[in-house]
Amino acid sequence: MASKKPNIILFITHDQGQFLSCYNSPQTPNSLKTPNLDNLAKDGIRFTNYFCTAPQCSPSRGSIQTSLYPHQNGLMGLVDRGWTLPESNKTLPMYLKENGYSTHLMGFQHESFDAYSLGYDTISKRRTEFFYNCQKMNKNYQAFFKEHQVDGNPFYLNIGLDQVHRPFRIWSGPPVDPEDVKIPPYLPDNEIVRKDLSQFYSSIQGVDECIGNILKMLEECGLRDDTLFIYTTDHGEAYPRAKCTLYDPGIKTLLLMSYPNSNILKKGNVYDQMISNIDLLPTILDLIGAYLPEKIEGKSFLPLLQGKKDKFRKEIYCEKSFHEIYDPIRCIRTERFKFIKNFEKNIDRYQIAGDMRQDELGKYFLKIVDKTRSDEELYDLEDDPIEQNNLIDNSNYKEIIKELKDKLFSWMRRTDDPLLKGKIEDRRSEPPLKF
Repeated sequence: MASKKPNIILFITHDQGQFLSCYNSPQTPNSLKTPNLDNLAKDGIRFTNYFCTAPQCSPSRGSIQTSLYPHQNGLMGLVDRGWTLPESNKTLPMYLKENGYSTHLMGFQHESFDAYSLGYDTISKRRTEFFYNCQKMNKNYQAFFKEHQVDGNPFYLNIGLDQVHRPFRIWSGPPVDPEDVKIPPYLPDNEIVRKDLSQFYSSIQGVDECIGNILKMLEECGLRDDTLFIYTTDHGEAYPRAKCTLYDPGIKTLLLMSYPNSNILKKGNVYDQMISNIDLLPTILDLIGAYLPEKIEGKSFLPLLQGKKDKFRKEIYCEKSFHEIYDPIRCIRTERFKFIKNFEKNIDRYQIAGDMRQDELGKYFLKIVDKTRSDEELYDLEDDPIEQNNLIDNSNYKEIIKELKDKLFSWMRRTDDPLLKGKIEDRRSEPPLKF
């Protein structure tokens, strides 16, 4: 690794899941054209089993900021629904400031009513969220890089987008023929789904064009080689049985990291070990040689990048408490099994969120959806990777169910999950119009 601390850019999109050309797989098939991000993966490293802590924007982003689960850091619902990250939390920008970095936010954040409370030195002009369009922000990016190309100290820049959130049609991107899309195995193949996916593809490909522009700007300013560029998203795609659920399409996300001057982030390496987004903060700190905090849940995966073969995580934990409604769910996922505990009854199994309901696809699913949901769910991910066959009543899995359930509740007790004490209080207050 280079001796000089790298500049760090964290580029985070909204609701993208693993929809990227280089992530094409049987579980997330796609025919996307994303050459700039594909090249970023080839120049750096890619993670195929990277999970968020929660399948909603604010709770997941809060975990990235703090390396704590949502029920630990207090951000258990959406900022636009009145939740905010308590100021008692220490965030990634704060840790980096202690290590000589200037810290900057450009665009969207969804963790706090007051973006300055997150530890940034500078913050771009606040707008309503759909104006944080990467195409519209291009001049801002260019001005920032020119201003910081001769900095004596390294910078941390969080580029936040509301892209590729619904409605997809508001984002500018190259048009995509509905006949050219691939259908995820958890969705039906029909005209409505194909049309919707084509708009989703278009919005993602628009972001890819933006990434190409940013990487070109970094090259022109002489910053590319000394910059750790991280591309990720907050949670799964905005489709039924994905976003707002703890099925893999809701919690499995993408992570690309590229740092040309590093001899650790080796070009083209792909990592299949299970990693949680709470692990990103300690890994960044470890990469720059910083002290690792004790009161966090994540752990650095730097040893994995250095060639250590030990299993990084035997299991990951995910949760949901509030989105548009109170719907507390917790899960544990191993390489082979997933156990889900649903704490409320009579909740829509597919969780068709409001942004989906506004589109033709959401209205279609509301007519056909099966609203029944078991209190507990078990899936064998080896035999059933798309989680269709609930094995909770299968006596052959009795011991597996007990083991996973015990581990899940042990995790909840260790992390002081308020759900163990009964219904979680909704702490919503009136949110501001801009954040």
